[in-house]
Amino acid sequence: MTPNPGQSYQLPDGLHLAQALDRAEAPDAEAADIARSMCLLLAATVRDILTDHDHDAGFDATGLELLFTAANGTVNAPGSYWTGDGTHREFEGTEDTYHLDGWAHALDETNRDTWASLCEVLDDNGHTVRYRLDLTRAAGL
Repeated sequence: MTPNPGQSYQLPDGLHLAQALDRAEAPDAEAADIARSMCLLLAATVRDILTDHDHDAGFDATGLELLFTAANGTVNAPGSYWTGDGTHREFEGTEDTYHLDGWAHALDETNRDTWASLCEVLDDNGHTVRYRLDLTRAAGL
């Protein structure tokens, strides 16, 4: 998919996004399918936050910060992203992090091979690993 002018990446339509969620929530969902679906939904949520749900509006996000906590094997989205020129920015509202964490919490040690392959490791202190999720790649899932 080619991005619309002024958009960092193009997402599939709402039906495709809903089907991705259905696949992830299926009782027999494979770990890799859950990870791919959640990464796609994270990319959609970043777009929705930055455009206030106006899917024709421009936005410039290319990466989303994710933190993996080794002690419990979970992931959260602490509330920041990167733009195309490499600028690191914070989302404005705490509700933004809440919505992102809803999808990020489905990423964990059991599906780490899949979601981590879409990320760049930024820091690993032995307790937490800081990642940058490539939103363009996630949007193409």
